[in-house]
Amino acid sequence: MQVRTSLLVTAIACASAFAGYACAHPFGAEAHAAPLAASASPSAPAAGPRAPRKLVFALATGLEDVQTMSSVFRHAKVAAEQKKLEGVVVLVYGRGVQAVDGALRARPPQTVALIREALAAGVKIQVCANALEHLGVARDKLDPEGLEVIPNAMVAMVDYVAAGAAVVRY
Repeated sequence: MQVRTSLLVTAIACASAFAGYACAHPFGAEAHAAPLAASASPSAPAAGPRAPRKLVFALATGLEDVQTMSSVFRHAKVAAEQKKLEGVVVLVYGRGVQAVDGALRARPPQTVALIREALAAGVKIQVCANALEHLGVARDKLDPEGLEVIPNAMVAMVDYVAAGAAVVRY
């Protein structure tokens, strides 16, 4: 019970430090300096020019959530139009391949239109060959044209992350 009470008192004291009060943290107030600096406003402009970076959107959601599926392509298109990134990629894997399955009649026309708009904006759309095979989607039925079929989306994801890309998963 003593250990719990001590930890609780330290936690309350440390929380008070965030509000500007004295800190009773066992490592002193310096323990809060890095977290506070790291929590600076994300809307503050970065100093100097931006480093070239890729943004990768990961799509694994199928027709069970058409709104999310459509959002991926809409957000990728807007990101590409901003011209602040080295590149924008949508990695399509799992049930997400339903978005590009031209033989699937349940595919909403709005989603197909968003995919075309994203491609026109310069978004690279890569489709996982493993997922196509697993779900029985024929490569010659992919729609729209301009999609890139890659062997494995997870290997590509690891490569993008290792190269410093930011990843957004829906």
